[in-house]
Amino acid sequence: MSAAPELRFNVPDMDCGHCVHAITQAIHRVDPAAEVRADLAAKQVSVSGAAAQSTYAAAIEAAGFSAAPG
Repeated sequence: MSAAPELRFNVPDMDCGHCVHAITQAIHRVDPAAEVRADLAAKQVSVSGAAAQSTYAAAIEAAGFSAAPG
């Protein structure tokens, strides 16, 4: 079984721990097993999971943040 690809998103309006928590929760609602890593300094979120990139982007946007593949 191969590892899930890591998808990266630029999230320019992510600027605090609360933002990271909200984004992580939103992603886990669509894929509870996803691994989520956030880099506040780079304003980037990395996700490894089974869902499509568009699904994760929609989850980030539903949490109130803009998300562009990065």
